[in-house]
Amino acid sequence: MKILKSFVREFAVPIATALVVIFFAIQAYRIPSGSMENTLYEGDFLLGLKFVYGIPIPFTYSKIPISEPDVGEIVIFRYPGEPEYPDYNTKRYAHIANALMLGNFFWDKEAPEGSPKLIHYADGPKDYIKRCVAKSGQLVAVKGGKLFLNGVEQHLRGLGKYTERNRENTPRDYLKEIKVPVPDETIIFDTLSIHDLWWIRSLMVQEMPDSLVEFKIILTKNGQKLQNYTFENFRVPIENHKYLLLNTLFSRNKIIPQNLRMGDTIIGAIDLDFFSKFARTGFLTRYNNPNMLQKSIFGSRLVGYDAFDGSQLEDLEANVALEDSLELKWQITVNGKPVNQYTVKDQVYFMMGDNRDNSADGRYWGFVSARNIKAKAFIIYFSLDKESRVELLKPWTWVYLPADIRWGRIARIIHFI
Repeated sequence: MKILKSFVREFAVPIATALVVIFFAIQAYRIPSGSMENTLYEGDFLLGLKFVYGIPIPFTYSKIPISEPDVGEIVIFRYPGEPEYPDYNTKRYAHIANALMLGNFFWDKEAPEGSPKLIHYADGPKDYIKRCVAKSGQLVAVKGGKLFLNGVEQHLRGLGKYTERNRENTPRDYLKEIKVPVPDETIIFDTLSIHDLWWIRSLMVQEMPDSLVEFKIILTKNGQKLQNYTFENFRVPIENHKYLLLNTLFSRNKIIPQNLRMGDTIIGAIDLDFFSKFARTGFLTRYNNPNMLQKSIFGSRLVGYDAFDGSQLEDLEANVALEDSLELKWQITVNGKPVNQYTVKDQVYFMMGDNRDNSADGRYWGFVSARNIKAKAFIIYFSLDKESRVELLKPWTWVYLPADIRWGRIARIIHFI
């Protein structure tokens, strides 16, 4: 009994306290890319304050609201391009537990014979960090790489490390003026373009995680619905956010990329099924893709996703217009039932990276619901050069640690950078 009390006092209580603090108060985050330079650098380790935007409710995805992000604040949020349930299937998978830093665990009620029934959703899904540049009711636009809010050019902190002189007609440089939806606003789908409807579908996914929200493509020829169709001369411009579509074209047509540049057009055959499959839910499970690394943890399957960028739907729409007698339609369904409108539930935000010329952000995947907001970026507690020679599992490399630490960035309050 004395040993048990000692164990509880010395180990169990501190660990439990730490987990409570991690769950309710703070979130540790490592900057994985240069999308927030020159404000945050790749290799920065920072703490985010969870309680600023709401107190998480244990074993749920909900929280008790306290305040909301404001324009200009740097926010950590759950990436809106991934589902909260594996395979986007709430009927097949039962949520067992939120294991904090270990992600979420689900029970697969239809696991194939020989496959583990326990699903480990590693990131649940992964977190992003960007600057909030607009919120509900405001108008946001990008013109020539410059950000405009309610028609006024914005000069927020962190203009960006890279500023290209030659601009392109891409979301990075030109985003039409868009109103950020407000709570209780009813959006009628018939009035939306395929691009805007894709963004609303993403917002619905965030606000209704227990429902199956699908984006269905319908292609007809001379009025007859096509189950599948092959575009023999599909045209798509090379843009870095279209890697999924471009790689499929390269593979399908056995194209070996040589001397290609941004803006060049690739022409090749591709099946409608490519778009139908990805547009349905927007996600591709890694363990169903033979090209992805398969892992396991505690005898469970590890689930991850590749995102489908909605701009590929605009490419599909443009190519359909080039062929006579083809017509493209689309339909959003909720749990299998077609819907033609949606009423927004929570506050909505638009996020962008400070490094505007090198950031995959809201210009590509759309809005972020208040439900996905996790923490306010607060302080850099450690920073290691991205070219560091230090490897955790190789102790002999630790000798380089003093030289590779960015000492001047430690303990810097992010709001004042």
